[in-house]
Amino acid sequence: MRKLNILLILSAMFLLLYATGPAVALLTPEAAEISSQINASDRIVIGTVSDIQEHYDHTIFTITVEEWLYNPFPAETIDVRTETGKYLWTEDQAEFTLNESVLLMLRNEDPEKQLFSVSVGSPGKHPSSDRDAVIEELKIQGKWQEENQTGNTETADEQPIGPNSSSDTKSIPFTGILWAAAALLGAVEYTGKKKQHKT
Repeated sequence: MRKLNILLILSAMFLLLYATGPAVALLTPEAAEISSQINASDRIVIGTVSDIQEHYDHTIFTITVEEWLYNPFPAETIDVRTETGKYLWTEDQAEFTLNESVLLMLRNEDPEKQLFSVSVGSPGKHPSSDRDAVIEELKIQGKWQEENQTGNTETADEQPIGPNSSSDTKSIPFTGILWAAAALLGAVEYTGKKKQHKT
């Protein structure tokens, strides 16, 4: 009986870790639309991947800025974090290669440290050739400003981060693991109480 309880606990833990962990993500059909991506973004940039730093559970990509299309930020380089690393792969995260030219829909993570993430995951990464299509949609939404869009600007047109900001809705990467640990502790507690009632 004890072996069966341990087997059940391990099976439940495995399912919780791999079924609800950070590596599983769902994208809505709207995520593929440029208009939806713009609405979910704090900034839009065109740049070149100049460095890749892979860590255990995330990767930091350094982007050398060529042009800001929306809400410019005063930096020559920025860092973009993805939740994919040496030992963790997340399905919907953007993937980059060194010296790749990209157009990115960004969400503020920690602007003081020049740290951002790609909004809406992999659909938020575009080839730089999508520039005209993105500018057209920015114009339709009334978010395009001709001045201060190219190059590395000295003054940022900062948007206040409020309760409705897209950066407020970022996911917590290890929620699935926390739930799995809680479920495991609950199962152990339940098994222990069940044993006490039998004796």
